[in-house]
Amino acid sequence: MDNLTNPLSQILLLQAPNNRHGITLEPQRAKVSLSDVQDIVHMGVPSSVKSPWESAAGGIGRNEEDAKLAAIGEAIERYSATLIELPLRHRDSITTDRIVTADKWCLFTKEHRERADFPFKNIYSDNCMYTNVYDLQTNKETWIPQPLVALRDDYKTGIPTSSGLAAGPSSYQALLRAIQELIERDALMMTWLHSIPARSIETPTFYKSQVKELNGEMWAFDLTPDYSPFPVIAVAGGIPKKGKWRYSLGVACRETWGAALDKAYLEWNQGVLFAGIYEKYVDTSYLKDPFKLKSFDEHAIYYSIHPEEWNDLPFFKNRDQICELSIRGKEMTCEQALKTIKSSLNKSSINLYYRDITTIDACQLGIRVVRVASPDLAPIFAHQEWPLIDKLESKLHSRYSWAPKNTDFPNLMPHPLG
Repeated sequence: MDNLTNPLSQILLLQAPNNRHGITLEPQRAKVSLSDVQDIVHMGVPSSVKSPWESAAGGIGRNEEDAKLAAIGEAIERYSATLIELPLRHRDSITTDRIVTADKWCLFTKEHRERADFPFKNIYSDNCMYTNVYDLQTNKETWIPQPLVALRDDYKTGIPTSSGLAAGPSSYQALLRAIQELIERDALMMTWLHSIPARSIETPTFYKSQVKELNGEMWAFDLTPDYSPFPVIAVAGGIPKKGKWRYSLGVACRETWGAALDKAYLEWNQGVLFAGIYEKYVDTSYLKDPFKLKSFDEHAIYYSIHPEEWNDLPFFKNRDQICELSIRGKEMTCEQALKTIKSSLNKSSINLYYRDITTIDACQLGIRVVRVASPDLAPIFAHQEWPLIDKLESKLHSRYSWAPKNTDFPNLMPHPLG
């Protein structure tokens, strides 16, 4: 969650954590080493007292308060998405013009679904209930599979993720950030899966000098798809610690390229730190086959365990060929930004649905939580053996008109985003 501009929301949000009666546990500051960027603060909100760093919500910032607010905000996103009670209907009770069934989403291919050992059948079954969302263009009520909205996996589908989930001091701000998260994930996955070398851009000296001082390396890439009025920037590279390289990637979509770059840089640093401490708590000796990864944590650390595979990834093939930015973006109000992205998605025939999933106690803290979902955008996935690639091969040139006609799809080397 971005910095709050509402002072009251800021005060209330800081009251959310409490190890006895709060709606999140107390944030903990992660210790950085001399091999980490020193002016970035990392905070984590544990998911449980027994396993304080397992599946923790994380936050990063240039100061402790910003990092703490970001971590608490992410924890509340997940809290609301897990506890919210949604209206449910069986798909047979919904008219065809008001439902988007699971087979219409960019999930599993027909070939995958027909396999006898396919483990995600429940998302397509009659037992999976549907919940209501609203069309971004018309505000028409539409029904989609419940696991695409909630984080609580009531129907054992294995589908729920936090992508497209955002918290903010207003529903508008949360909606904007949730949409931008879906756009950045779509941009990364379309580029990655089609084995397209990302377009490298000139990185400001401020960022390069911080990394160079640590004997690290980093590149910035413009991943902005043609339909997006907002820049999408990725930052990737590594920083060594005790002679061992820690590799990561961060990606962000924001109204301006500078804001997107800074957010991606912070996310990248968070991934680098995570890659360096994860092995202290978890046995990673089993992570040998890149096509067997099953969690986002495994994605985040895979290339730090197998650094020899990093430089050969298609994504980095042209990293030393500097390109001009496709768009720079501009500062605008939240309302202007929503109007802009609404128009752009409509022109590109990209459907998007939203829903406020704020719980009562989150609302009392001055926070709104919004979920967005799109059947037309590429979802990020963790399970390499069962990738979410249905319908994506034909969408490439609607995203990147400059992309080569023939691409190596799907590239199933794991993406490094945790």
